[in-house]
Amino acid sequence: MAVKMSSEEKRQKLARAAMNVIWRDGYHGATIQSVAKEAGLPAGGVFYRFPKKHDLAQAALETMEGEFAPLLASIAPNGSAGDRIAIFFDYLDAMTPRRVRHGCPLARLMLDLPDEDAFVPVRAIGQGVFDLLVNWLAEQFSNGGLDYSTATTQGRRMIVRWQGAIVLAHAMNDRSILDDEINDLRRVAKRLIEGA
Repeated sequence: MAVKMSSEEKRQKLARAAMNVIWRDGYHGATIQSVAKEAGLPAGGVFYRFPKKHDLAQAALETMEGEFAPLLASIAPNGSAGDRIAIFFDYLDAMTPRRVRHGCPLARLMLDLPDEDAFVPVRAIGQGVFDLLVNWLAEQFSNGGLDYSTATTQGRRMIVRWQGAIVLAHAMNDRSILDDEINDLRRVAKRLIEGA
């Protein structure tokens, strides 16, 4: 006998499906029907919970935000800054195969969003996820002894380098591009912490 899902469980399942479909097909290629199929739920439920397509984009970004924030908070809370950064790069490394295959879901959605006023709140959520990543790294570098301005600059540079490597690795279908960049970022982070 199938277990009946609550309304919130259905919403979360549809939001995750929207994230996956938009990641795979892009915002413009995603349809209500493809999200429903991905979730294994009727299309009417998608329309009911997400009346407009930009509501799906917002739900997808909120899903990403809802995954990154607790993940970052859970990384070695009692460990050193160096330990936390090393685990962070382990996490990036674990995501590499999907990033090479499909690119970054967050960047893909942010690049696909229409430049319209209705999408300003949606775009703000995606920018917040990137800010979360940069600020988390900056906090680790600051805790490791760097002044906050330098720590913020280094955190931003690392996310920029990682995102650039994802784009190139995806475009070239070459995992070694992303592997090399993550390994170099590990070395840079270690030198920064040890030199502080």
